Amino acid sequence: MKPLFLLLLTASLATAAEPTPPQGKTAEATELIVATPFDQDAPKTRKGPINGWQAGIGEWWVADGALHGNELAENNHPSSCTYKFEATDLMITAEFRLGESPQIAFACRDTVPPNNHLGRTFITPEAVWVTRMSGISKTTKNEKLAEKKVKIDPDEWHTITIEITGDHYRAKVDDTVVEATHERYKDAKGIVALVSKGEGAQFRNVQLWHAKAK
Repeated sequence: MKPLFLLLLTASLATAAEPTPPQGKTAEATELIVATPFDQDAPKTRKGPINGWQAGIGEWWVADGALHGNELAENNHPSSCTYKFEATDLMITAEFRLGESPQIAFACRDTVPPNNHLGRTFITPEAVWVTRMSGISKTTKNEKLAEKKVKIDPDEWHTITIEITGDHYRAKVDDTVVEATHERYKDAKGIVALVSKGEGAQFRNVQLWHAKAK
């Protein structure tokens, strides 16, 4: 029989290695893609890996148990930190804090080179909305499909769960739910991006899961 401390250590490691699948309303999580707590300090970077993700636009670093992202004036574009994978249906869960940032987004891109925009959840201190998207860079097209007015305390941590199955997109921020349908959401997913406008946004405990419709 294993000593008690070994049993506890084994259980602890198993728990750390296998996060509990999130509970969705329209989607069921089937296989973990990545789980990143952002608890490993990392220096500021503008183009480089950061806790397994990739800083692409703006300046990103990890400190105090969270990923921080600041927009840079010379980029003329919100900051973006990405993770690349391939999935059909998808669930995204995370915690975020707006801080001084006027707007953040959880963005999804497809698998068509160079990974065109597919859809986003936008969050401000006053509202949450979802869009369908296409194109990339100057060819980007963005259409708002659904919006809820809600007060988001910028100094508090909030939770988000995004479910994309078939043509259906469901975003839940704390207790606020925004849903939309569009054929674009059926396309394969290849990149998730954490996006922040201005300065002060923070992210932690980000998980991406393969999923299937309930």
